[in-house]
Amino acid sequence: MQLSIFTIILPCLAAFASAAPSEKRQISSVSITFYTPDGEKWSQTFPTDMTSHQVETKKTVSHIYNPGGATCGFSGVQGERMDVPIGDHKLETPQVLTTGLCAHL
Repeated sequence: MQLSIFTIILPCLAAFASAAPSEKRQISSVSITFYTPDGEKWSQTFPTDMTSHQVETKKTVSHIYNPGGATCGFSGVQGERMDVPIGDHKLETPQVLTTGLCAHL
């Protein structure tokens, strides 16, 4: 009886050892939501390759929401630099944003 258990266990162990590793989820872009002091909102998608891109809408931004999957950073016309990891982040001084970049986690 022990021989039959080994004949079952050994092929199973070999199958597990040779199984393909699970693929790491790669996020290629993230949709960031911007809010004005008046509550207006809009979104823009940024690639997560750490390249700088222009913020397309030139409205005053009071806070930024990042749903996750990447960490981002933005620069404003008044010189403020805002790091935006996951979640909602308020700018110290509401201002028009110029550029942003994101990197996947």
